[in-house]
Amino acid sequence: MIGSRRRRLLWLVPAAVVLSLGVATLSRYQGILRPVRIASGSMAEQFLGPHRVVDCGECGFKFRCGLDVEAPLQQATCPNCGFQRNDLSKAMLREGDRVVIDRWAYLFRDPQRGDVVAFVDPTNASELAVKRIVGLPQETVTIRRGELFINGSLHRKSLVETKALATLVHDDRFRPRSEQQLPSRWVSEDLESGWTEASNGYRWEAKDKPAGYSDWLMYRHWRCYTSPNPRTDESPVADNDAYNQGLSRQLCEVTDLLLSCDVELAEDGEVALLIHDGRESFTVVISAKSRWLDVRRGEEPFAQAALPNRNSSQTAIQLAVIDEQLLLAIGDATVIRQAYTPLDRPLQPTSRPLGIAGRRGAGSVTNIRVYRDIYYLNAFRGDWAWDGPNPLSDGCYLVLGDNSALSNDSRHWATPGLCRKMLVGKVLLPRR
Repeated sequence: MIGSRRRRLLWLVPAAVVLSLGVATLSRYQGILRPVRIASGSMAEQFLGPHRVVDCGECGFKFRCGLDVEAPLQQATCPNCGFQRNDLSKAMLREGDRVVIDRWAYLFRDPQRGDVVAFVDPTNASELAVKRIVGLPQETVTIRRGELFINGSLHRKSLVETKALATLVHDDRFRPRSEQQLPSRWVSEDLESGWTEASNGYRWEAKDKPAGYSDWLMYRHWRCYTSPNPRTDESPVADNDAYNQGLSRQLCEVTDLLLSCDVELAEDGEVALLIHDGRESFTVVISAKSRWLDVRRGEEPFAQAALPNRNSSQTAIQLAVIDEQLLLAIGDATVIRQAYTPLDRPLQPTSRPLGIAGRRGAGSVTNIRVYRDIYYLNAFRGDWAWDGPNPLSDGCYLVLGDNSALSNDSRHWATPGLCRKMLVGKVLLPRR
């Protein structure tokens, strides 16, 4: 009996030590998960500060306006159709997103590029800040023309990274219900076009066209920001953001774009998708009969890939030119990710950077959305170039806000690198 009690005591002592260490650790970190409220719009649209939710009076598109800078005359311009007289005083007021900080996320692993982290604000030690990691220890980070460079090389994002940072610039499902005769945003210039408009997209049927003929439906971009000019004036895509309605600044043209749509083909159907990067175009041809898709750069072959197996006739497609690479996803699978060197010619952004062509048979394209890539700029200095420390110190990270025009981050601190000891944890996506 005495030996048995001794053995139990021997087990209880280390258990008590482990329990004490656990309690001390939990006390230090205030629990594994800590809920906080986002207080500013520097990480919009993924993480929202206090804002108003606006339903456009013409197209019904729902968008958000931050309270960081008040919009003049309490009116907001719809980023989808350009309607400028949305009354903010009638818009629903919302608190900032409530998010959770995982305080143990980096207990056994290092922070990664792309992680959204909470940390003690270097400019105000009594507050927490939330930003995204873009630079790792021993890296040199620079910003040029809105792009991120790591150790002198352009940082090329994956499609998943791109979607996390992309801004929606047009959703074709929301069309203006105006008394004015506004032109369509997707237009065919063929007088005998086989395209017809549907409630959530467009249908086509080949009409006695020669083999290889492409019946193009071209996207026309409107500026969709507050301007004295007619909203239907065509303009290249710019880095305006509806969240920043009250912010007055010079806008930058953006040629890194993403086209998302659902394609349904008849048995003999064939469709082509076109995307222009400001210097040249890429065309993807998808055929219902073929198990392959072909990509051309201008008139030259560029890439080829096998089509993933599909369980239905409708296929979700995402096509992008981002960070000097072409990205193509079919369903959830990225089938092409290929970098290229831009042509040695001046950048000439176009107001018609996207096209969809019916080539053979019949089919439909629905749920068409256009996104632009993030465009980094130095918000408080009014320039578009930034050089980080050379290189970042051990244990230090470079952090930037997704809403670059509003964010006070590594670009503006006396010491740009954020020491790891200042990290509180990883921020989990909000539930809205």
